[in-house]
Amino acid sequence: IPDRILIGRLYGYIRPFRRNFFTGITAILLGSLTGLAAPYMHKVAIDQIIMSRDLSGFLWWIPMFVTVVLVNYFLQYVQIFQMRIVGENTVARMRDEIMEKLQVISLRYFSEGEIGRILSRPINDANTIRIFLRMGFTSVLLDTSSIVGAFFIMFVLDLRLSVAALSILPVAMVVVWYLGRYSRSAYRRALSTLGGLTARMQEDLSGIKVTQAFVQESTATEAFEKRQNEVVNANKRAILVSAFYQPVIIVLRIIGSLIILWYGSSFVVSGTMTIGTLVAFTEYQFSYFMPLVDLIAMYDQYQSAMAAIERLFDLVDTKVEVVDAPIDRKIEL
Repeated sequence: IPDRILIGRLYGYIRPFRRNFFTGITAILLGSLTGLAAPYMHKVAIDQIIMSRDLSGFLWWIPMFVTVVLVNYFLQYVQIFQMRIVGENTVARMRDEIMEKLQVISLRYFSEGEIGRILSRPINDANTIRIFLRMGFTSVLLDTSSIVGAFFIMFVLDLRLSVAALSILPVAMVVVWYLGRYSRSAYRRALSTLGGLTARMQEDLSGIKVTQAFVQESTATEAFEKRQNEVVNANKRAILVSAFYQPVIIVLRIIGSLIILWYGSSFVVSGTMTIGTLVAFTEYQFSYFMPLVDLIAMYDQYQSAMAAIERLFDLVDTKVEVVDAPIDRKIEL
């Protein structure tokens, strides 16, 4: 199922809490702007105060810098608080709909499927979505706005150095796209095996009296260990894919820093760039590469959340084979 369809259906559960949702988004965007103001203020301090040897300029610079930092912290509090409200209420609505569906779904669905695997969806899968809405979505939006804002400011400061600094980004995008092809299937498999483990535990515990009566403890233990190994191996495969993300991006960040220092130093020596601008560039390079690392980690979490949403909607969309007839009106005597 395309992600845009899954996200569109997910927004249907978020809509009743859209005030909290858009308040959180506004705080995220404003927080990214205040976070990007700090490197530029460092440039101003170096070029206009330190290089001019007029330290009295710190009398207005320090209060302004403290104000920007405090506003940034306040916006972080607002975005975290609002998005967690959205996450908790959205997942609660999804669980309500799932439980309502389970009340009317045909009995064949339960006879052919394991109860523990069915329960794993409103519990484990819903919790995956809850974590993504509370933390992952906030990080994705914040990191994206920080990256775009850092790019814009860098191009305004110096076009030549910006082009050199961003020359390695296509490599990072290709790596993310290539690894993303495998993340979704890996996490879908991990969630499926976790559901199987939950089903195994539910059946063993519900039938523990029969197991002990027929002395089948060792058989039950072997079956549990088999499911446990499937869960471990599936998660190891998912981790193997996600482990490639961060090291590759960190290496690219180091290469980007070397490019900025090499070309920036030559521009400073030639007098076409100030030291403050070079310092700001190195900070903005950190401001878009670290969010890029975080964004790639969240992309891994995003793939897991999309796999969980697929499984939940698969249960919600299950057709009811036998529909109860409408209740007849009471016969009046």
